[in-house]
Amino acid sequence: MTRFLQNSAHGSVRLSLRCSLTILLLSTTCSFSLVGAAAAQDAATAIELSELNVTGEGAGRSLGAGLYGPGGASGPVPGYVASRSTVATKTDTPVLETAQSISVIGRQQIEDQNALTINQALRYTPSVTTEQRGGAGSTRLEQFFIRGFSAPVFLDGLALPGSRDAFPTVDPFRLERVDIIKGPASVLYGQSGPGGIVNLVSKVPRFVQHGEIFIQGGGFNEVRGGFDVGGPIASGAGPLADQFAYRIIGLGWNGDGPAETTRVERAFINPSLTWRPSADTQLTIIGNYQRDPFSGFYGGFPAVGTVFPRNFGNGVIGRLPVDFYDGDRNFERSDRTQGSISYLFDHRINEHLRFHSAGRYLYSEGDYRSVFTAFNNANGPFTSGPLIARSRGGTNVEIDAFTIDNNFVANFDTGIFAHTALLGVDHRTFRTRTLSGPFPDAPALNALAPNYAMNIPFPPFTADARITAEQTGVYFQDQVKFDRLVLTLGGRYDIARQSGPTRTIATGAVANQDVPADAFTGRASLLYLFDSGVAPYVSYSEAFEPIVAGRIFDTAFGTAGRVPDPVTSNQYEAGIKYQPPGTDILLTTAFFDIRRSNATNTDPVNPGFVVQTGEVGVQGVEFEARANLTEGLTLVGGVSFLDIRNVRDLGTTPNDLTGRPVPLQGRRPVQVPDSTASLFVDYRFTEGPLIGLGLGGGVRYLGPSWGDPANTFKVPESVLVDAVVSYDLKHLDATLQGFTMQINAQNLLDERYVTGCFAYSGCYLGLPRTVYATLRYRW
Repeated sequence: MTRFLQNSAHGSVRLSLRCSLTILLLSTTCSFSLVGAAAAQDAATAIELSELNVTGEGAGRSLGAGLYGPGGASGPVPGYVASRSTVATKTDTPVLETAQSISVIGRQQIEDQNALTINQALRYTPSVTTEQRGGAGSTRLEQFFIRGFSAPVFLDGLALPGSRDAFPTVDPFRLERVDIIKGPASVLYGQSGPGGIVNLVSKVPRFVQHGEIFIQGGGFNEVRGGFDVGGPIASGAGPLADQFAYRIIGLGWNGDGPAETTRVERAFINPSLTWRPSADTQLTIIGNYQRDPFSGFYGGFPAVGTVFPRNFGNGVIGRLPVDFYDGDRNFERSDRTQGSISYLFDHRINEHLRFHSAGRYLYSEGDYRSVFTAFNNANGPFTSGPLIARSRGGTNVEIDAFTIDNNFVANFDTGIFAHTALLGVDHRTFRTRTLSGPFPDAPALNALAPNYAMNIPFPPFTADARITAEQTGVYFQDQVKFDRLVLTLGGRYDIARQSGPTRTIATGAVANQDVPADAFTGRASLLYLFDSGVAPYVSYSEAFEPIVAGRIFDTAFGTAGRVPDPVTSNQYEAGIKYQPPGTDILLTTAFFDIRRSNATNTDPVNPGFVVQTGEVGVQGVEFEARANLTEGLTLVGGVSFLDIRNVRDLGTTPNDLTGRPVPLQGRRPVQVPDSTASLFVDYRFTEGPLIGLGLGGGVRYLGPSWGDPANTFKVPESVLVDAVVSYDLKHLDATLQGFTMQINAQNLLDERYVTGCFAYSGCYLGLPRTVYATLRYRW
């Protein structure tokens, strides 16, 4: 409405506006009339047009609307540029005033790029590399690196359990946005790695009627369809109904997997309900049930046959096809079921104090079986011929996960200093039961004449582990403002423990694990915001990760030794953020130095023990640009460069070419490209004969990466092109108001590429060209 008022001031009409705010409904009702400009000079000749009533959500007038409404710190992102986020501070903070590198991917970018998985949604984020298990594996797990390290996933600020075969995947259709903080983040989130975290933000109910239905086809003979409907509950439903809003999201997905004979199938339902008894209080309950009976493909292949050509025999020399499958369709299984119930509660106690609480109970179970390329020397650098050595095995995993986070945010002044202080406590308990066994050899597969229906027996489970991982943390933070200077100080103390029995099924023998850990982590940053929109900053942050295996030789603890200290990480970062005043343009440059220390190596003096001498160092620079340039033109792009290596390490690794061990110190980790670059642009015609047409596309560059720990070969670089065409059908026929069509092509040029390798025996192919067509109706 503000923009309309400004625009109208330049026209030939005067806007007469009457508004009334109903606090109970948390909505604004406005009536206005347009009066001719000439009549404004002479009331006697005024020509008043018919009155129009407009009812909309009162964004910003309530605690909930301010946080979760359009443009809010957890709400919908306007175009490609978020102005606020909670991911780095757990407070409602402008991105421009956040003294650490963060990226926010909004709903529009997810839809424009047709991201079907979290991996795909992150593709255009600098310093983030996705699909470590190949493009085919991205439907099964959320696996990615941030600044060279794997990163945990959070949903609505609460950690998701990381057990592989029952990992609770999140479909992007459930999400409003994805917020990423780069660098250590334990001060607010507890145990995590040095790369950062990814926080997924759920769609929540809105106090305005809305709806969406879509159907999509393409890819690998896939069909997807979903709906998203909600709004306020009608006042006739009861005396308190006007305080409630609902939202129901559902999706179905069925089709072939990207590898021959594999399948993808998913269905979920995600209802939610919000209660706003006043402008100061909001409670949202979110339920979710998801079933993934088939999850595509998770296998890897030898480097000889993917990165390098292979002599398959019979005069066939070349590489495996991109849809090659190394498993067995009678053996393959990835059947997962998950359900959860969450709540988000916000209450403004008074003008200066707010309370936030969030919690979730989640249950997930996974049944995994696979025949796969053996990760051993049988598939090493000198292999040839048509036979691919394989292994077999599987797990049954159940997870019970409970997480809760409570904090207070206080705003107050001390003299010339303005404070935003945060004090909170969070807790997580993850209980897992895992039936597992060995992964013995399986019959080899003839790549020239593959048999995908062998009678391969499943090896019986040999171990039953029931492990409980707990963490409780107390954290504090103060964001201090003096004029345009922002100082942020924070600290956290965590107590963690992993415990539980593992029973050997054959003998009944039980081994009990009990590994406590505690750590203090901190963060400090300083930022100055110039009138020009330039904001230079410096920051320091820390993280920790408990070690649950191995013991340190220490005579004070007897023959058992002591538990190792947690792995620690720290980062120094300096950067500049720039947002020209009055624009939707955000440019960020960051320079960083990360050290991950206290990793364990085998103790060279005391057999059976470990020493904590491992250290990995990363130096890097990244640049990100996000812009809503005009009403119809949006873009996102970025560049990153990483120099990562093992700074200290007593260990060795075999050189598969010579058969000799080589030191790990000085080597570079696998699957981490030294550079990445990307740019995605979308343009919508807003006038002229092409009005309603949208054209867009992107380019992704993935630099070379080392393919084995000994650094004897590199995975080549790749350049991928994506494209999108859309059309708003109302411009074709007015009766089609609300309908849009969209066609997305990913890897448009059908580039054959390898996303990464961790050894000569384990390399992963990227997805070939995929094309999807989407018909969407919104009201």
